[in-house]
Amino acid sequence: MNDAMSRFLLLGVGGMGAETARRTANAYGPGIRVHAVDTDAAIGADASIPFTLLGGSRLAGQGAGGHAAAARAAVQDAPAQLDPVFAGVQLAVVVTALGGGTGGGATVEILKRLRSRGVATLLFATTPFAFEGEEKRRAAQTAAAGAEQEADASVILPLDDLVKNAGTDVAKDALADAERVLAEGITLLWRLLEKPGYVKLNAEQIIDALRTKGRARFAVAEAEGPDRARRVLDRMAASPLLTQGGARTREIVLGVLAGDDLRLSELGVLADGTRDLLGLSAKFAIGTVHDDAHYGGRIAAVVLAFDESAAPHGRKTEDQKALAQGGRVGGSSENLWHDEDLDVPTFMRRHLTLDR
Repeated sequence: MNDAMSRFLLLGVGGMGAETARRTANAYGPGIRVHAVDTDAAIGADASIPFTLLGGSRLAGQGAGGHAAAARAAVQDAPAQLDPVFAGVQLAVVVTALGGGTGGGATVEILKRLRSRGVATLLFATTPFAFEGEEKRRAAQTAAAGAEQEADASVILPLDDLVKNAGTDVAKDALADAERVLAEGITLLWRLLEKPGYVKLNAEQIIDALRTKGRARFAVAEAEGPDRARRVLDRMAASPLLTQGGARTREIVLGVLAGDDLRLSELGVLADGTRDLLGLSAKFAIGTVHDDAHYGGRIAAVVLAFDESAAPHGRKTEDQKALAQGGRVGGSSENLWHDEDLDVPTFMRRHLTLDR
């Protein structure tokens, strides 16, 4: 499929988002519609995927310096800048890292713009490693609160959990391993979207699921050899990304990627086992990808689980609606004050915890 004609867009926001998008594009090959954005011109130096510089006049391509408000203002300066990138898109998968400047600030505004154009959005957002400190963790929490209000569905991925089973031992390798693991998962998801197989999971099913859900969980597992379907389920059950939290699952989307040797009995094992793991009462949809060149002799499974506890869009409080619709405090035309974003509640900007 020609990437310019695809209804699906992979958008990397910030340094980690851009790198994850590049890795995904390289792994997937021709046909993926992909774009990267950042406030740092150096991120666009690798011309392997299309790139847009945000806030050129405000930040001069030097990045947001860790200030989320500066990155958010960079998008607000030219809100239509990315409209040509969004043309014809029905579903945008947005990948970002929270806790820093561009990811924490620009992502919210980009999600708003996508929603204003009627584009369904699935957000993959990482949160910092534990060793990065409490301040960065709280900044990520603040950013996540705003981003989740704007995305149709959000998958929040703690970096520690993302690399838990990747064998990472050296701190300097941790981020690269996280980017690799996330890119592998999104690549499999993209194959499910663009290259359906024996059992088709059409895009409308996924878009409908996104538009009525909030928080989601995501996991990928694969295995080969005897009893491979059962071992895929075991790896899913061990994934902290899929089993984190205690929310009840409302809807499950399962994608199975395999070669010519996929058996009906294996599909049954995967379908029944996934429902047993995540909730028998949840609405369930399954799709397959037939790709003997990539998956001959093995099976990979991709799962999106939408939480029942997440409030669908349309059930926001009046304060949340005001924030999503413009974020202006007291009806003013400006929402930045001394580089602070007044759209965000004071206790969140000050990184305070409210005790009951």
